[in-house]
Amino acid sequence: MTSLTLTCIGRQQNTHDVVSWQLAPLSGSLPPVLAGQSITLHTEIDGLPECRAYTLSSSPQDACWQVTIKDVGRVSRHLHQTLQVGDEIRVDGPFGGFNLTALPCERPLLLSAGSGITPMWAMLRDELAKRPDADIRFIHSARSPADVIFADDLATLAAAHSGVRDALILEEAPTAHPWVGRLTPAMLAELAPDLRERHVYLCGPAPYMAAVRTMLTELGLPPEQLHQESFGLPPAEPATTSDHFWLTLKKSGKKVKILPGQTLLAALEAAGETIMAACRAGVCGSCRCTTTGDIERQSVMTLSAQDLESGVALACSCTAKGDIGLDY
Repeated sequence: MTSLTLTCIGRQQNTHDVVSWQLAPLSGSLPPVLAGQSITLHTEIDGLPECRAYTLSSSPQDACWQVTIKDVGRVSRHLHQTLQVGDEIRVDGPFGGFNLTALPCERPLLLSAGSGITPMWAMLRDELAKRPDADIRFIHSARSPADVIFADDLATLAAAHSGVRDALILEEAPTAHPWVGRLTPAMLAELAPDLRERHVYLCGPAPYMAAVRTMLTELGLPPEQLHQESFGLPPAEPATTSDHFWLTLKKSGKKVKILPGQTLLAALEAAGETIMAACRAGVCGSCRCTTTGDIERQSVMTLSAQDLESGVALACSCTAKGDIGLDY
């Protein structure tokens, strides 16, 4: 994975709690990127290194990279408060397999909610640059008109391309708005009557994605036609008993208690240990560690067959099935 230093060349307030930053290289050009991929931003908070992964909202045709971030969470809030035009920031990436290039189809349906619009916006623009007459359905859910990221740009783009049909599902909306409330199977059936003939790309908060997956199944979408990206793995459900395993840190010999179902990352952070973890979704590979003992991996993205044989795991998406050793 490429690591480089970029300069912030622009900052734009998208909504009351969402900002986009444009990032360009100090010299030369950016690495190749696919619409829908992510990068990791590195920063410092109170003198300690922190990093998080964010999906690029820019398309591969853009001269710079753009990240669009909601003011939620420690690192995101810090970036909102500190990252200004002219600042430099270290970046890793790009990475990720959620994109129309790796998962192509002729007639995509893009479904998103909240900040989940960022990969969809990148994919929509990229696809229209390649196929201006593409038949695309774009359905986005938000709380209110003021919370819709890229609202004006989306309307302008849809007006310029006859094949694009977009709809905003708003929980709070003016009386005249046609789609009020939360997305329902009836709305989906009306907005995309040919649903079963399309491939669906889904991104948003976990409850939204779970609800939409159920709707798509009820409406008869074949499972192989659903592609999804999320902001995190499903939350682990640690055992409620006093049973636990021991996680032994090889460098220090320190023993950390880990519950069945608890991720290695969660156990380490609960014990005050610091480990790099950017995406926390088993995608970016920043929390690689080497284990001995019986483990269960929820994600093996970025890991090779040799890594798996050597006990390499992603701490954010790996649980213990017994006492284990860990090196990172």
